[in-house]
Amino acid sequence: MDRATFWQLIGAIDRAALRSGDEDGAVQPLIDALAAHGEKELQEFEDLLTERLYDIDSEAHADAAGASGKSGDGFLYARCYVVASGEAYYQRVLGDPAVMPRSIEEWCEPLLYVARRAWAASTGKDEEDWEHEGPLSYETGSNAAKWS
Repeated sequence: MDRATFWQLIGAIDRAALRSGDEDGAVQPLIDALAAHGEKELQEFEDLLTERLYDIDSEAHADAAGASGKSGDGFLYARCYVVASGEAYYQRVLGDPAVMPRSIEEWCEPLLYVARRAWAASTGKDEEDWEHEGPLSYETGSNAAKWS
């Protein structure tokens, strides 16, 4: 899967639901779209998602994230919101940490689970059986070059 396809799929997210705080409802159209893809593509999607989250995992972004930047999980969920908001917003935030969302109302934790949920929906297996481990970590602080 290439980056253009990744961002096209991210475009399936219901942005109105995202802005209203319905995180699960926001990502459901993405899960539905991903369920039509094979396991290899789902793994590639997850790797691309992890890369996007890793790229904005920086101390400067955390400092700009207000209350969300005060905890590892909160900052991760805020970064998910950035990706879920689409490529244009993501690129703005990547280039200017001051554009990071500052409110704990701007989170999208369920984005972390869309590939495994799509895999479970398409295979009939339990999502807990998803075993894919990508080459990077999206956890806060994993991009050591961007943290002091």
